[in-house]
Amino acid sequence: MVSGVAESCPRCGERRIGPFCEQCGPSHATSPTSADAEPVAPSLWCAVIAPDRDYFDAGGADAQRFTFPAGSPARQVTLTGTSVRIGRRSDSRKTTPEIDLTDPPSDPGVSREHARLLAQPDGGWALVDDGSTNGTYLNGSAQRIRRHQQITLTDGDRVQLGVWTTITLRRGP
Repeated sequence: MVSGVAESCPRCGERRIGPFCEQCGPSHATSPTSADAEPVAPSLWCAVIAPDRDYFDAGGADAQRFTFPAGSPARQVTLTGTSVRIGRRSDSRKTTPEIDLTDPPSDPGVSREHARLLAQPDGGWALVDDGSTNGTYLNGSAQRIRRHQQITLTDGDRVQLGVWTTITLRRGP
């Protein structure tokens, strides 16, 4: 806190008290502030969202309870801003994530506030699982990523969540 005014996290913009951000977790003692950060040329990133048959089939018992949405097309979302929420919209909470997995094919294994993509000072993105019920996986790993831990992403990384959803991150011109 500076002069009685609450400070914001330099990564996600959330109000913070103390040395750590409650949303994205980095130590503010080592995180660059906007004044310290080197300017980075803008880089276009997008998320390609699609049902993934291999991920679905690897789901075991969960996959047997649902029908894979064959024929559902992939869609693309351009990543903008400092934080991109992944989840399902909630009319009662009046929330709509930037990557909304409510619309067909609605993935029943995705939490309302499942995960977030966080813009990084170097122009890249990081992934944080926001405490989802069913977990978030990276690049086909059987090990879910730890909740609230920030994972740096690279071009081509595949984020798997829910029963069949894979989000592939692409860096492009």
